[in-house]
Amino acid sequence: MNKLIVGNWKMFPTLADSQVLAASLKRGLDDLKGVDVVLAPPLPWLVNVKEIWPHKVSHISLAAQNIWPEDQGAFTGEVSAYLLKDIIRYAIVGHSERRRYNQEDNDLIGQKIQACLKWRITPIVCVGEKKRVLFADGTVDSTQWRLLEEELMEALEGISKDVLEKIVVAYEPVWAVGNNNPAKPEYAVKLIERLRVRVAEKYGQTGAQALRFLYGGSVDVAEATDYLRYPDIAGLLVGTASVKAKNFLDICRQASHFH
Repeated sequence: MNKLIVGNWKMFPTLADSQVLAASLKRGLDDLKGVDVVLAPPLPWLVNVKEIWPHKVSHISLAAQNIWPEDQGAFTGEVSAYLLKDIIRYAIVGHSERRRYNQEDNDLIGQKIQACLKWRITPIVCVGEKKRVLFADGTVDSTQWRLLEEELMEALEGISKDVLEKIVVAYEPVWAVGNNNPAKPEYAVKLIERLRVRVAEKYGQTGAQALRFLYGGSVDVAEATDYLRYPDIAGLLVGTASVKAKNFLDICRQASHFH
């Protein structure tokens, strides 16, 4: 299976910047094989970026950085999976910045996941601990682990085993986000393995293996291959580096060697 590389442009590029960035990425991505790429521009620019690709390219998709769980209604400032279903194939759900600045809880995130699945949009569900769970001496911060596993398992509440393959989980430790201090690949793999074991307790090994895990958290060009070489890491959620065309293309090219 191809690695999945997701570029979260956050609230960085203007309309003009987004169009230039998308055009640069198009030149580098259209003929790149062996990797699936998802671009998540700011919401107002989704249609403009989509128009850069007038013809569908199977390995390139768009994502929303957030969605609202209701289809329609008096929800000023929000946008639903229903309204975006003809534009996007993915939606980022429960990003740590949404949890922090918008006080999103596990219940709301679970509703958003259900809304995505209803409209055949793949949710990219972000989970991550605020402080390190594992330490070099082998000890575990049980409080942080409990909160981390609750983020994932409560998000999956009501999800059946056969639907897990339609969900992507982005393991993104909060302490590693935006500070140029990514979690070491070995640490990330250990946490992903622990989360997969927890999922297997409820859904069995088959269900747990169907769930794809990405790593996110200050990922840049220099570290990308270190994560991608692990089979348990299905890809990367890239933040700031994704708005620099050269860097993001380099990461995608690295990922193409691991399909």
